[in-house]
Amino acid sequence: MTKIIGMIGGTGPQGQGLALRWGLAGEPVIMGSRQQEKADRISAQVNEKLGEDIVIPRTNEACVKESDIILCTTPFDYIVRTITPFVKYFTADHIIVDVTVPLKPFEKGKMVDLLPELEQGAKSATELLRKVIPREVPLVGAFKTLSNATLQDIDRLPILNQDVFILGREKQAKHVVKVKTKLIKNLRPIDAGGTLSARHVEHFTAFLIGLNSRYKTHDCGFGVTGLTERDW
Repeated sequence: MTKIIGMIGGTGPQGQGLALRWGLAGEPVIMGSRQQEKADRISAQVNEKLGEDIVIPRTNEACVKESDIILCTTPFDYIVRTITPFVKYFTADHIIVDVTVPLKPFEKGKMVDLLPELEQGAKSATELLRKVIPREVPLVGAFKTLSNATLQDIDRLPILNQDVFILGREKQAKHVVKVKTKLIKNLRPIDAGGTLSARHVEHFTAFLIGLNSRYKTHDCGFGVTGLTERDW
């Protein structure tokens, strides 16, 4: 059965970028928003860039009900309060994908870092969501190190040539996310281990933001050497 991708908070920069890249690959995406009007407006803008109506606008609630793979693309500060009303709809057949990173507000001239403390003793965004989402519902962390500016820049269409770190405990759920990742040209999914790996990957994001700032770009990313295709 085809797994339908949906994005809670999909009208933001990361959601738009991923919708564009999947749209280029011919993969439909449901774009969720708190307001149907906003979902209609942003999805129309994305579809105009793609030249076809492949991004489907919905409220966040409808997005959850109609999707199989649900990406959490809301900024970290709002992710728990955003998904909490919809947890009752999550089942073992869903795959929840955490894209968020708990970054401190950026201050010019200072190194970007993660928030020092999260709720419920969690040390990463993915660990926090694992405490919020029922244990029987698969949770995967992914796409955390991709620049939303690069993803959205399809007019320039930079070659991504990046690795995407896929992490979580459920092997089958990670496999499904890997398959969807491979649809985006020049992205390679890498199995980064279990949920605790999010502690490292989220720090990578802070590091990349610093590099982008230093070199006045938005295209910095990661590529892992020494792996053959059978490894990933």
